[in-house]
Amino acid sequence: MPENDELLANLGILKERPGGCLWSLGLKAKSKVMSSKKDEHQEWVIKDNFFHRGVSNVRNTLHGNAEAAQRAMELVKAKQAQNAQQLVSQTGAHPTQVAAGFPSAVTQQGSSVPQYGAKTCQCQDLPEDELEKRALHDPTLPVLKFRYVLNRLRSEVRRAARYGHTTSVMIVSIDGFATLPQRFGNFAEMVQNEVLLAASQRFSAIIRRDVDLLGRYLNERFIIVLPETSAEQAQQFAERIRAAIEGTCLEHMWHKVTFTVSLGICTSTGETLPAEEMIMQADGAAEMIEKRGGNGVHTITF
Repeated sequence: MPENDELLANLGILKERPGGCLWSLGLKAKSKVMSSKKDEHQEWVIKDNFFHRGVSNVRNTLHGNAEAAQRAMELVKAKQAQNAQQLVSQTGAHPTQVAAGFPSAVTQQGSSVPQYGAKTCQCQDLPEDELEKRALHDPTLPVLKFRYVLNRLRSEVRRAARYGHTTSVMIVSIDGFATLPQRFGNFAEMVQNEVLLAASQRFSAIIRRDVDLLGRYLNERFIIVLPETSAEQAQQFAERIRAAIEGTCLEHMWHKVTFTVSLGICTSTGETLPAEEMIMQADGAAEMIEKRGGNGVHTITF
């Protein structure tokens, strides 16, 4: 109808010819675009099929023919050797340095090449006391590193086996440490650091510094080695720590932060258990107290 033709002409779908008849430019152009896209898609599908077919043929050839796979590996090694030889001729480096990835300091043309293996130690000018402190103590807290505590515990276990003495290991875990981000948001990291520092200071004030060993076990867990300490003595010692931490109150901005600890103790006479097993037993005892609500002590004796 004329009205419909006029409407379509206004929408740009139909256009009037000089002769007076209307024909659909928009629909024809659309059909041409769709047909070209379809042909292009089919062309890429064909190319993709050829590519994957070639990959499958190579894979089947290598897997099905051991000799072909061996020849391929030989070609790869020969190419690597050729590249290494070119690098040696260009840089003047020793072949072992090229294999290790450390080129020489000066090339054949005289340009400098960095020695990736040469690193200067930043601790050369430090005094011995500072070196010992960095080697044995935790970098953020006034406690020992776990590796050093573990080695000392192994020595204590061997000594206890020789003389028939008793050794106790204590794991102290801060209750609710993982929930601090939910309570303090962006300031949680600062609060966690303050809690760890306050707890380590309380522990250091209670332990026998000339005998006992205090170290960092995991994130919010500490380890205390108690040589020559029975299960009853370790229990009393743990109660002192629990009471001291329970009465601690920190102030962060306008908040008051209080926390408690869960303590697990493992006591062994002689060489009943190795050092690693004692630590695992004490850690399990502390975790059991945590599941019960925390702020308690549990002792395991062997």
